[in-house]
Amino acid sequence: MNRRFTRHIDAGEVLFDVGERGHEAFIVAAGAVEIVGTVGGERRRLARLGPNELFGEMALMGDQTRTAQAIACEPTTVYVIPHDTFSGCLHRADPLLRHLLRLTILRARAALRDDLASQLTPPDYETLQDDHLDAEREVVLQRLLIEQDLAEALDRDEFSLHYQPILRLADGDVTGFEALLRWRHPAHGAVSPAVFVPVAEASGQIVPMGHWIIDTAVAAAARIAARPGPTLTVALNLSIRQFDDPQLFPTIEAALARHQLAPDRLKLEITESLVMSNFDASRDLLRRCKDRGIGLSVDDFGTGYSSLSYLHQLPVDTLKLDRSFLSDVLTNPASLKIVRAVARLAADLGMQTVAEGVETTEQAEALKAIGIDCAQGFLYSRPAPLDQVLESLQSA
Repeated sequence: MNRRFTRHIDAGEVLFDVGERGHEAFIVAAGAVEIVGTVGGERRRLARLGPNELFGEMALMGDQTRTAQAIACEPTTVYVIPHDTFSGCLHRADPLLRHLLRLTILRARAALRDDLASQLTPPDYETLQDDHLDAEREVVLQRLLIEQDLAEALDRDEFSLHYQPILRLADGDVTGFEALLRWRHPAHGAVSPAVFVPVAEASGQIVPMGHWIIDTAVAAAARIAARPGPTLTVALNLSIRQFDDPQLFPTIEAALARHQLAPDRLKLEITESLVMSNFDASRDLLRRCKDRGIGLSVDDFGTGYSSLSYLHQLPVDTLKLDRSFLSDVLTNPASLKIVRAVARLAADLGMQTVAEGVETTEQAEALKAIGIDCAQGFLYSRPAPLDQVLESLQSA
């Protein structure tokens, strides 16, 4: 461990004392430490800790008061765990585990403070009142409820796909659609994808949901393909959890066969971060899809990392620019230059470009002028159910 996180203490030296404000925990590297507390007015040894044992961890909840004393029994070396290090790990943890850990430590502190000897007295729950903990509790409870409801939503037929058109800027013709997941909760109505999709991904429920999305989107693409007119594609998004699913490609193959859809009518959208999280595996799967004739898009282009150095190795045919570039494309010369550079890069690589989130005619005209091929957004249409899409295509 880094030397600045290592501390050497002499025999008899007090590492921390009762009543001190603590912001570190420790692991015994060598030697031994005694934990001493006052029980019934008498000073007693509560524990003797040796190598690899953790102590002082209750302080990691943030500047907590020490409820016992730690003394080196012999020359001892300890590893220091700063509060900031722990907070970073805690922030990255699953919200439920994070909340349970906080609550467990706070209740343990309350029990220890109420009756250090037996630890049988119920915790003083008044000491657990904390605005941050209450807010965190609400987030955790909401997530648990969403996760439980998601588990039944598929069987209850609460999901649907809406389709947003993608238009060619040169002539305004529709070239395809993006399939977007919607959830109508029986009690709460429409639930935002920004709320339930992260829960589905974290819980793994996105995998069975993904199978349904693939089959439903392919079925919709087959209905769109059955109408007379130009070739139109349907694009669907893949999450990082779906890439770990060994049934992903077989599910796509089965859906194409079941609905008798030509592979070139289907597009898969992946984000840069998804690709870069496991580049080799992603590239192999994308090549299998490309060899099958399925179109591939990099979604939210420009928000990931190492894009340019790896882009030529990926068998993608479309770059979708993140909407963050469009918010000030008319007023910020830097944003305009970035979008123009992406358009040129894509053209040089033989790729098509799509701008997401287009909301004004001025944005569309600016994008067209600098060479962006296609656009989608509220300027043209909000996502709509399949029947409404088919009706609009027929009227057009």
